Amino acid sequence: MISGSFRPRFVAPYFIEVEGRADLPGAVRRACAFTTAASGWPQDQGKATHRHECQLRTNTGHWQDSSLVHWRTESKNLLGGTLEVAEGCAAELPQAVAAALAAAHAPSSGPLRDGQGAAHVMCLAPEFVEVTREVGLPRIWACAHLSALGKVSAERPWTHLQTAFIRTWPGRGASAFRGELEILPFNALHPVDSFHSQLQRNLVTWSAATFGEAVAVFRSLIVTPYSFS
Repeated sequence: MISGSFRPRFVAPYFIEVEGRADLPGAVRRACAFTTAASGWPQDQGKATHRHECQLRTNTGHWQDSSLVHWRTESKNLLGGTLEVAEGCAAELPQAVAAALAAAHAPSSGPLRDGQGAAHVMCLAPEFVEVTREVGLPRIWACAHLSALGKVSAERPWTHLQTAFIRTWPGRGASAFRGELEILPFNALHPVDSFHSQLQRNLVTWSAATFGEAVAVFRSLIVTPYSFS
């Protein structure tokens, strides 16, 4: 069991399907969003300087085929400035992920570099992206990220995958927004034996009157110590 004295930290955003499905025919769009702190830029109350939204599009969910993966990264300074867009294509999904995230760490303007030309940009916190839905259905926002709890290594810098959804619940007043956070340990995602493959997920649910309040609960939960047996 991991001691509850450890506080999880955000390691990296994780792309989640927001349109289409990889196991069904048709185009698939994956997305993630997060904030960064760049040296030399004005910060908001959370010490963030930029918000980024990255998207990956494929003509089919089976990205192993010959179709290209189109990536796009939109970056915006949180305290003003123009929207910066970087995009391109990659032969494989891992390459597209790397390119999209790299673009978020290199805004084209601002005092980001030191005398040696190195950029100082730190990945700060995960953010939500909206999921495409059928007309008339309640709105859904999703967020997924890798987190580290306790001891990590260079080969495995993260220990858990955290995935959250916030759904509107019309007519429920103080419970108009419902949140759900799933926490999976690394060994449940990449089992080395039958024991690890049966590790249970941790699931936390909550409700709030507004989307902002629901996000605030999410942010408090992802830094709350937890343990797995």
